[in-house]
Amino acid sequence: MSMQAALPIAMIPGNSIIHRINPLAKLVWVVGYVVLAFSTQNIIILYSMAAFALLLAPIAGVTRPLLKGALILVPVGSSLLALQIIAPAVERPWTIVDQLGPLSLYGDGVYYGFVLLGRIVASLLLALIMVMTTHPSDLFTSFAKLKVPYTLNFMLAMTLQLIPVFQREVGIIMSAQKSRGMKGSGFSAVLPSFVPVFVGAIERVQQLSISLESRGFGSNGIKTSYRQVKGRPSDWVIGIIGVLVVAYLSTISIMRGTWSLATEITFSPLFVLVTFLVAASLFACVVLAAVLFSFKK
Repeated sequence: MSMQAALPIAMIPGNSIIHRINPLAKLVWVVGYVVLAFSTQNIIILYSMAAFALLLAPIAGVTRPLLKGALILVPVGSSLLALQIIAPAVERPWTIVDQLGPLSLYGDGVYYGFVLLGRIVASLLLALIMVMTTHPSDLFTSFAKLKVPYTLNFMLAMTLQLIPVFQREVGIIMSAQKSRGMKGSGFSAVLPSFVPVFVGAIERVQQLSISLESRGFGSNGIKTSYRQVKGRPSDWVIGIIGVLVVAYLSTISIMRGTWSLATEITFSPLFVLVTFLVAASLFACVVLAAVLFSFKK
């Protein structure tokens, strides 16, 4: 695990149209995505949402880091599909479509496995794009205009700003360990870096607390920000479109009983078997690769 392997949970500078959208308009879309994803079981809607998020990535110029961050979906998605096929998260009775040794494969779990995966993929992709194209201070300023409690607002902004800082420090410490002949990669190399990172975090918090006190953080005066965020008419249009689309689709989905297509879409026994084998093999490969990587010299 190196700095290059760290998850890109930070803003990527740019001047794309996505970067210039007001943070509140982006937040409306992210919240709407989550609401819609968990109010419908229509896989067409879910994967259309994911495809739309992917289309935004090249426009924002964050395709490569987005795909890098989405790698976490490989073990999550493969394990989710495999578990759903052998133990569906639906009411019994379950329909057995095939048998693989002692394991019974259920066709009911395939559809709901894709539903759960679609919810995660759609929500995560758009959330990552928002984080990668929004300056934390701009989000902080936008929340302040909505009268969000200043303390809560500050905690959110600091979280987005400190995560990449700690990632960078881990990378620096592991590089220093490698230069001293110690192990510089693998999970076992991360453990020795926890102590200096933890100590550095305490020192950083102490410096931050002194800085906040010197700037009157706890005062009741009007809070100001160096960065100013203004809403343009296009931002209002984007936000309103997001609200209307999500409200419309969510209402229809709820009225149709979460709009599930489970009874309309059937999967052949061969498809269920292949899906299970691919998902289980992929998850096993990820686990094996992680174990081998941890012992890498």
